[in-house]
Amino acid sequence: MRIQYLALLCVLAACSDKKNDGGDGGDGWSDDYPGFDEGGTNIDPPALGQCGEACANIQACGDEVSPPSMDLGFGDVNLGVELPSIADCAANCSADNRITLGYSDCQIECITGEACGSVNGCWDVTSDTYAKYCPVEDKPVEPAEVPEGEPEPEIEDGTTSGSEEADEIIENPAVEESVEASGTDIFFGSDPYDISGLWTAKGAIDAAENARPVGSPINTELCFHSLETEDPANPQISYCERGTPPQDIAPITGSGSTWSIFLEFPGTGSIIFSGTVNEDGESMTDVDALVTYYHGLDIWEHSLTAWARTSADCSCGG
Repeated sequence: MRIQYLALLCVLAACSDKKNDGGDGGDGWSDDYPGFDEGGTNIDPPALGQCGEACANIQACGDEVSPPSMDLGFGDVNLGVELPSIADCAANCSADNRITLGYSDCQIECITGEACGSVNGCWDVTSDTYAKYCPVEDKPVEPAEVPEGEPEPEIEDGTTSGSEEADEIIENPAVEESVEASGTDIFFGSDPYDISGLWTAKGAIDAAENARPVGSPINTELCFHSLETEDPANPQISYCERGTPPQDIAPITGSGSTWSIFLEFPGTGSIIFSGTVNEDGESMTDVDALVTYYHGLDIWEHSLTAWARTSADCSCGG
């Protein structure tokens, strides 16, 4: 199971010691969340009859259906989907932010038309069931350009990015879509920069689709350690929040001064951090942080953060 820790909650929920400018209840969340200010999409709800048919099917299927929670496992936060209750389904299906919650037009059609054993595929962008109702384009992720003066990266045979595990993540249609739409740099290579150390990361969400508001602040601290490159097809690095348990391991790619780290939460979503270390070796400017959800296309948020290394060594042993 992938790591569950508060620092990335700050990335996802845009938490801060300060209230959001748009006004919140003191908890870092917009009062009207998940309505979207600048970065989201408000749409007209579908006809109530369409939602009624879809929700009746969910209720009839009972435990065979597991609608998305949008909870990546960080703390107690989720985005309000409490299904398979038919009452919650009706509210989410007709909400302005129904795409965020997994009820786009094509998904409603899918939920209505599929048998119980395949309804869950309506919330899995990699499934044949999803593709039967919703358009899925093939948009292979292209490598970002290496910094001027650095050689082209060496990429292990049999991999696209330099990591077999990273390949699986960037080949997910939702990630392909979000990487292209957000302009996130993904650095390929099997010999990434070793970013081991304790880093502060500060910035703001600058683009989003059916997700949290643009401008939401980010303020967190991350520990990376124990870069492993013995298996050239699967370079990995350990990470945690503020040097305390729990910890996990993530695939990492890149070369020279570049790196991309891929944190995946199977069946739910992923977070990709990607950046270039400055010449001082102790700071990074405009590090990409891309959060992508897997229960539908066009559900993502992107931020640019400035990183500073506060300690060369850290561990996650408590």
